[in-house]
Amino acid sequence: MNSITDLLDLEDNDVIISNIDTQGQTKILTLETPPTAHFCPSCGFRMHSRGIKKRTINHPIMQDNYSLVIILKQRRWRCTNPECLYDTSESFKFVRKSRRVSNATEMLIVSAYKNLMETSTSIAKRFHVSDTFAHEVFDRYVKLDRLPLTDAISVDEVFIDMDEYCKYALVIQDFHTGDPIDLLRSRRANVTEPYFTSIPPEERFGVKYLISDMYNQYLSYVEKYFPNAISVVDSFHVIQWIVRLIDNYIRALIKKFKQRDREYFEALYRDQQTPITIPLSDEVYLLQKYRWLILANQSNIKYHTDPRMDNHFHALMNTFDYEDALFRIDPKLREYRELKEKYVKFNSRHAGDPSEARKELHSLIQEYQGSEHDIFREFASLLLRFEDPIINSFIMVEKVGNGKIYDSRLSNGPIESMNRKVKDLKRLGRGYRNFDHFRNRFLYATRSAPVLNAVNEYNTVLYLDESEDEI
Repeated sequence: MNSITDLLDLEDNDVIISNIDTQGQTKILTLETPPTAHFCPSCGFRMHSRGIKKRTINHPIMQDNYSLVIILKQRRWRCTNPECLYDTSESFKFVRKSRRVSNATEMLIVSAYKNLMETSTSIAKRFHVSDTFAHEVFDRYVKLDRLPLTDAISVDEVFIDMDEYCKYALVIQDFHTGDPIDLLRSRRANVTEPYFTSIPPEERFGVKYLISDMYNQYLSYVEKYFPNAISVVDSFHVIQWIVRLIDNYIRALIKKFKQRDREYFEALYRDQQTPITIPLSDEVYLLQKYRWLILANQSNIKYHTDPRMDNHFHALMNTFDYEDALFRIDPKLREYRELKEKYVKFNSRHAGDPSEARKELHSLIQEYQGSEHDIFREFASLLLRFEDPIINSFIMVEKVGNGKIYDSRLSNGPIESMNRKVKDLKRLGRGYRNFDHFRNRFLYATRSAPVLNAVNEYNTVLYLDESEDEI
């Protein structure tokens, strides 16, 4: 009995366990208090007991795989003064009035929301409550404020499409710790401008680096809100830009060869009445299935030299064979990859040395400007336009992760990973209609040490009085 009392963390010293019953995997405990004299708080007359009512309370904290149900035997008291007739019932500190779960259950429900794989439905099912109750408990305890800005922040949008005013949410992240500073319902100026201008100037002026992609609105934040900061364009987005142009060229090749095949077979079977099936040509097969050999960073490709049977060619082939076959389709593909790889290799050097990075970038720009390929001349213009923000990405700053402190290049890699969590939350929840709930859920699940309404979740929980709504 004492161990169960300790487990329940009962604050009422007079509470006794009058009965323990086990039914399958459920333990049913009956709690009551010994009868004591009660006096009316209104008029001071002695009160008499009007009998005992039983309340069933779920308290899912057991360490032996049993679920726990508590039966509370509450005496009801009424004042004996005929002019008063004040009426009340006994209360227990570990459960609030009119609740069917203990206070600890509410905190377990809140804690369960830290797992992004959990939904309100799955949490409610585990704790034997309704979806609405689990949702209401979370909203009551979790109201998270933005974190203070640091000297290095990242911004990026994520598509959530909650309503017409909430399509692309804006994520703001602390680059040093990886914690999300805030999530705004939109990246539109009518949302971001009042938000950033409401932040105290001394806090905004402390930002030194603003990391983003090449979206002009984000680059303008430096001039508008962070005058002491410099813009940093994420290196991944620069490489992604040229890779996208090469991929567009390959897709155009696929379309051309498909059109060629269609015209050939339509002419061949012109007199046939039944529909014809156009077989996959060698060019279309290679470009569709193996174009990643051109688009991927060559250093990331794992070449296999042992030949493997290819069902399309009915021949033994290895990675080098596929590569050579691609280059034979169009010689430009080899040239595109070689030029692209020059920038990829440049991007992997000079970390922490922006001045050397600038020298090599100038050489690359000159080479691309003299290229016979339009897409690399366009790429040279892009590099010229964003030269300073690209060079700023070679700056190294201190970063914290996995319990370690290390130096890292400024990039939007961490925020891209966080954007995936936003999308997972939306997908697993089958969509959201309440942005405030969505925001709090995301921040609570992704911050390393979220604080619940000014009470740290790892501290002792101060439960509410009957009249209070939140802590």
